[in-house]
This record gives sequence, structure tokens and C-alpha cells, in this order.
Amino acid sequence: MILIIALSVVMFLVNCEAKPEKDFYGISEEETNLLLAGFLANQSLVDTRTGTVRDPAAGLEWQKCSVGQVYRQSENDCQGGAAGTVLNPQDPYRYGARQLAFCDSKTHACNRVTVPQVLLAASEIAISGTSEAYHACAALGTTWRVPTPIELKRLTETGRISVLNYFPSTLEAEYWSSWSNEQDIPGETARSISFDRSTFGDEKNTVKTDRNYVRCVKNL
Repeated sequence: MILIIALSVVMFLVNCEAKPEKDFYGISEEETNLLLAGFLANQSLVDTRTGTVRDPAAGLEWQKCSVGQVYRQSENDCQGGAAGTVLNPQDPYRYGARQLAFCDSKTHACNRVTVPQVLLAASEIAISGTSEAYHACAALGTTWRVPTPIELKRLTETGRISVLNYFPSTLEAEYWSSWSNEQDIPGETARSISFDRSTFGDEKNTVKTDRNYVRCVKNL
């Protein structure tokens, strides 16, 4: 009887032993399993094949490419800009994506003072400030803007691979939202969402003068 119990314990431990994670072309086995689920969950997304992705369920239309990248209609991707080379210090996979500051001042100079503390074109306080992120989206047209953290997190809910399907050349880095961190009284930080593989979908409070990527959005 004791022998049977001992064998059962051994078999249990063997079956529970951690299996090595397979990784094909940078995509883990877990992410591969999530791929189909991501496609199904993202059925509300519609690729216009003109450089934008629509989300009718949320009433939003996204830029397919990060700010600075160039949409290539023939391939329906974001690789129309010049890629880096071994002689170029720029990451060869950015394809022109620009890193922008939420504000050039670690204050509330670029956002509304009342909650939600969204980005503004002009300062509401005595301190002047300019937002590269705000103006990058506004340059696309008056209706384009930096997304809220809620809107950005909606994109991450179905997993990294699903995001890459609709938004190729998305950087493994933080993307700015349009909200300052309302819990930060001096206003030194703003909310960003991570698109990095290890922290995908995490919300972070980042110093406003730091440079992150931006994906613009507008209401349908």
C-alpha cells in the first residue's frame, strides 16, 4: 500500500514538472494559443486597408501605424518609412516611429487640471508647456487625438499577437495615453500603457518629459 502511494506521488510530481516553453519566431506557445481567441475577440475591429482600423463597437477609428511610421498601402503595413541599418543607431524595426514627450514640463502645463486631466492645446495654468504627443495627433486633423488609457487597454485585452495582426510594427515599448496621473498632485507623471512583451497591457505612471510612442485615434 505504501509503495502504491509513493508511486502515485512520484507520478504526480513528474506530471507537474515545468515543461520548457517553446518559442517560435519570438511567439511563445501560450501566445500562439491565444492567437485564435484574440481574432475572435477582435471581431469588432475592421481593417479599412487605407491606413486605419475601425472599432465600431467602441465608436473609434485608430491609426494603423505609430506616429512617425509611414503606411504602405500595397502591403497594408507600416514599413513605408526608411528602416535603420547597422550604420544607423536607430532601431531597424521602428520604421520611423517617433518617441515623443507627453509634455516639455513636469507640471500640469499640458493637461486639464480637473479630472480627467486630458491633454490640451494650451496651458490652463501660469506655466507654459507644449505636448509633442498632442500636436503629433492634431497634425493629422482636428478630430485626431491621443487615446485615453481605457481606449489603449481595450486594444491589449486580446493579447499581443492579435494587436500585431491589426497594428503591424507596433513597438515593444510604452505608448502615451492622454491622461495625466490624477494621483500625482505636482503633475510630474502621466499614464502610459505598455506594449512590451513582458508587461503587455500594464498601465504605468511615466514622467511626462520621458519619450514614448503614440498611436492616434478619433471618434467615429
